[in-house]
Amino acid sequence: MIYPSFVSRVNQDGNEIAGIQLPPVAAPIATTTGWALRAPAFGGPDGCEANGQMIPFAATQAARLASGDPRLSVQERYMNHDNYVAAVTAAAQKLAQERLLLPADVQRYITAAQASTVLK
Repeated sequence: MIYPSFVSRVNQDGNEIAGIQLPPVAAPIATTTGWALRAPAFGGPDGCEANGQMIPFAATQAARLASGDPRLSVQERYMNHDNYVAAVTAAAQKLAQERLLLPADVQRYITAAQASTVLK
């Protein structure tokens, strides 16, 4: 018997819209999913529902257009590293205001964004 697979509704980036939007989803640099597809070389095509995946955004608009990726590039989204850090900060602080993140967790997200190489 074949059972249908259901996945959550997603936004224009392919990220789920349901639930709490943690900073990696609210200020994304990739599409992240809680599922993946198994390649034919490994017995697919079928779902590997227990294995998530991360599909990075192109770094620039030129790279995005060359690959045919419809998702905005990291550079188109944030323009520079400081804007990326500001987006992560805003997302984390919003969750703290909603009592969904502790102050220490907010700071961890901000520190990680500052230390990242996103648009550096």
